[in-house]
Amino acid sequence: MENDNHRSCALLPRAALLVTLFAATTPASHAASFDCNKASPPVETAICGNKEVSKLDGDLAVAWKDALARSKNVTALKTAQRRWLAERNACGADSSCLADRYRERLAALTGNSLAADRWDQTRWLNTDAAGVGGQLTFTGSPPNLHFSIQGVNGANASGYDGDVTLTGDEAHYRGKDGCQLDFSRKATRILVREKSGGGKCGEASGVGLGGEYVTWAKVAAKPQADLVTLKVLDDASQNKAAHSLLGKDYETVVDTVNMSDPQQDLDGFGANVQHFFVRGLADTNASIVMHRGAQLWIGVLVFDSGNHVRMRYYTNVPEWKQRLPKTLRAWHDSIDKNLPIDMMS
Repeated sequence: MENDNHRSCALLPRAALLVTLFAATTPASHAASFDCNKASPPVETAICGNKEVSKLDGDLAVAWKDALARSKNVTALKTAQRRWLAERNACGADSSCLADRYRERLAALTGNSLAADRWDQTRWLNTDAAGVGGQLTFTGSPPNLHFSIQGVNGANASGYDGDVTLTGDEAHYRGKDGCQLDFSRKATRILVREKSGGGKCGEASGVGLGGEYVTWAKVAAKPQADLVTLKVLDDASQNKAAHSLLGKDYETVVDTVNMSDPQQDLDGFGANVQHFFVRGLADTNASIVMHRGAQLWIGVLVFDSGNHVRMRYYTNVPEWKQRLPKTLRAWHDSIDKNLPIDMMS
């Protein structure tokens, strides 16, 4: 049902997917997991200035200590906590957003379930596609709700918002511009269907708004993507070799795995070769991975201190440490023949 037709869509950086709504807060002296007298970022000020959020922050501090004591994989737990902190901080001063993030993380740490019948919260697109994501937020009091939905694919992002009226566990949006979205709730999940087809809701190239949107607790419980889960490498031994070889640039390569393109092995190694890049940023955020068993040849684009693009070349094959294979040279030249190359191995 259409109640309004507020439209918002644009080509944005990936980080802009996390929409921050700055809400006013009144300073107060509430207990939190940090010293409110020294609060400085907007998120800390908002936590200290809202009684509910401040209590949730204190509750989370207790749950975090308990989780650490019980955990059999502290490294994975800390990684999930850092990911959650980034999402919490993206709320800025929006106390409603902060409260949702805290409730979701508390549920993940304690094993308690969130209320299954809630519409008015933020959920995230459940996807394993690299570089693809989405965020859906409902606000208001049922049956009258306002929705805001964003989608991202690589460097392309789009958003749309409007008003709907619930009928049971469903809502239907029909915009005057032709955008048609159906929402249905299944327990804590929201299923979104783009009835109007791609582009009608202002989607940028490659961006979709449909799919299953889940709580942050479910997102945080997923294992972190690596070069095996992303189907860049074949097994754990190759992945271990890549970690050792690339060091900090391992994550740089992971971040390029949004789009892929098979490449020809010009060197006759009998190797598997793939080129990876971020949609819309193929000349600056890209890599090439050639592997034959445990032997690796990898090129990745990076920015130097002067914000100029250059290529880093890595290999664990001794006779190729100071020589660039024809396959990687061709890839380099297809981007920019004058691109500087750093022999990292």
